[in-house]
Amino acid sequence: MTRMTMAAVGVGVLIAGLLAGGCGKPGDNDDKRPKVGFLMTLDHPYWQNMRLGAKDEAEKLGMDVTILNAKEDPVLQIQQVREIIAKQVDIVCIVPMKKEPLVRGVQMLNKAKIPVIIVNREVDEGCEYICFTGTDTYAGAIVSTKILVEAMGGKGEIVEFHQHLGTGPELLRSKALREVLKDYPDIKIVERLGHEGKPELVKTEMQTLLQRYPKLGGVYAHGDVFSIAAAQVCRKAGRNEVKIVGMGGSQEALDAIKDGLMTGTSFQKPEEEGRSAMRLARKYLDKETLKKNYLIDCEAITKENAHKFKGQF
Repeated sequence: MTRMTMAAVGVGVLIAGLLAGGCGKPGDNDDKRPKVGFLMTLDHPYWQNMRLGAKDEAEKLGMDVTILNAKEDPVLQIQQVREIIAKQVDIVCIVPMKKEPLVRGVQMLNKAKIPVIIVNREVDEGCEYICFTGTDTYAGAIVSTKILVEAMGGKGEIVEFHQHLGTGPELLRSKALREVLKDYPDIKIVERLGHEGKPELVKTEMQTLLQRYPKLGGVYAHGDVFSIAAAQVCRKAGRNEVKIVGMGGSQEALDAIKDGLMTGTSFQKPEEEGRSAMRLARKYLDKETLKKNYLIDCEAITKENAHKFKGQF
């Protein structure tokens, strides 16, 4: 063997040794990172903030997360369950678009032996999941209701603007309102209307409601953006006596509360919900024992303390 041939063989052995030692290009070991599927909706800044929290926390914890947007469509979400199963992820976090239809989706994940964490919204019985994490929606709605009834002095007429029918938050927020009102017999719900996720629809309906109920005293809206829409109509009509609460804690809502446009809201933390889901996924994959529920509290925000908060979306 010539010296040149020996040198070439030596270089080849050296390169092979370096590659075997992990000096390949970045990403060669990406298949070793846990793969997480996150099935949710992105139809509102709230959810987009949750997505950002999840992506950032997953990166910190050394996991790859695939996020799919179901657009509030339970049929689409079932299709995405099939898609995420095909991707052979290690664990799935899911925000159910509706409680009952997603039982089948979670059952599909159970059959595929993919562990499931439920986030933000509840799912009906009949399926198995590791744990739930998210805003304590019911407790948060209690907070908003109490702000409203106290501001109204415990009497008067109110209207409720609810969100998509059949979702966990819609059911819990309406339940919370009625539970609190059991202690306030002088407060009456005169209308219950869906906003379909459209602030402009709230504005149109609110104009009619102010004419129909000249003594209207309050508005209970499932979401800050919808309470702000109602409040803007009331201010323009000179009906500043109408007390209005929302739910969420957006920066726009905080500014509206400071300005006196809104009466109050309950402070939710979508970014923390996304981060919590990723932390729990990592813990489960690391064989840690988890409890069934990881609830995130909501605080009351009114004009007196709004300056202490920073909006999450």
